[in-house]
Amino acid sequence: MLLFVVFITWLNPLKWFNAKNEQEDFSENDAIGTTTAYGVKMQNNCFKQFDDFIKTYGADYSKCLADINFNKDYCGGFDPDTQGLSDVNIIVILDSSGSMAEKIDSEVKINIAKKDILDFLTKMPQGVKTGLVVYGHKGSNSITDKDLSCKGIEEVVKLGGNNNSNIIAAMDSFSPKGWTPIAGSIDFTKNIFNNSGKNNKNYLILLSDGAESCNGDPLVAVGDLKFEIPDIKLIVIAFATDGNTRDLLRKIAEQGGGSYLSANNSSEITKVFNNQLLAIKKDCLRMTILKALSINNANNSKNLNCWITAQKKEVNDFTINVSNKSVDAECNLETSEALQARYTEFWGKKQELEEKNNIIYKKIEEDLNNQLKDLEILKNQNY
Repeated sequence: MLLFVVFITWLNPLKWFNAKNEQEDFSENDAIGTTTAYGVKMQNNCFKQFDDFIKTYGADYSKCLADINFNKDYCGGFDPDTQGLSDVNIIVILDSSGSMAEKIDSEVKINIAKKDILDFLTKMPQGVKTGLVVYGHKGSNSITDKDLSCKGIEEVVKLGGNNNSNIIAAMDSFSPKGWTPIAGSIDFTKNIFNNSGKNNKNYLILLSDGAESCNGDPLVAVGDLKFEIPDIKLIVIAFATDGNTRDLLRKIAEQGGGSYLSANNSSEITKVFNNQLLAIKKDCLRMTILKALSINNANNSKNLNCWITAQKKEVNDFTINVSNKSVDAECNLETSEALQARYTEFWGKKQELEEKNNIIYKKIEEDLNNQLKDLEILKNQNY
């Protein structure tokens, strides 16, 4: 009964029902005293009834033709390599305790970690909010400095839109010295996330080469973190450490519903952070597909409900104010047919818009899925 086409004709609601100016809607034939309204031939006196009804009760179907802006920065305009993820927070907690001064293959642990974290943070798509929290860089690892060191947790890169120079300068501001307050650093970071916004996508990466040494309970701390920020993505990295410490760090990851990874040298830690960067980009792409689909479906539903409501009201108004009051059955029939033709025309326009947006969404979905495949290839190549 209805014809569906691909391209939409936009409407100016101010022009719909002006019989004098809108030749495409109404065309008069003075010879036979008839007027055509929405394809329905009407007697002039019946057309006047129709026109008066529209002016007084006619539904504004233009409100049922809301379009979508698919170019919002859900995930950097659908290109996570060049633009920013929206509402994404990424914080790295870096162990700078005394043990990170040890060497692996003649290279100091902290320098290996700094290099790869610097690379990780500076390669983030523009617009991602990044932060770096450091512990163990205050005082020393002597018992007399324990309190100072355990309390010396610091946000050396404030969570926000950081440029490379900020991150580089922060990396030069600390060195390994003291104790290991893992629980305290998790609590510290939890407060940063809580102050950053409720609807954000949050990532926390903890890198440590040692176990808790400041009398805290990391399992309790990470449980609190997960309770307050249920959707947080937690990644715990054990860096060149012993079996007991690896077991503890694995339990922290499990308690927080996150991932546990280990790295024993420079190449392995590089691989870990490169893979995390790819994983974040893949998350971003998946989020974009879901958001674009949700926006499209919501818009289609909104337009449909708008049309149904408008049509029902118009039919009801016609019944109450025209057909129940007028004794001119012929004019009532012609007016009813013209109204039906009118809302059928707008139904078609709504369908055309829906089809147009569905095509745009499908193209976005296809492009993003291709990007996901490319990222998976990079991961398999140990990028």
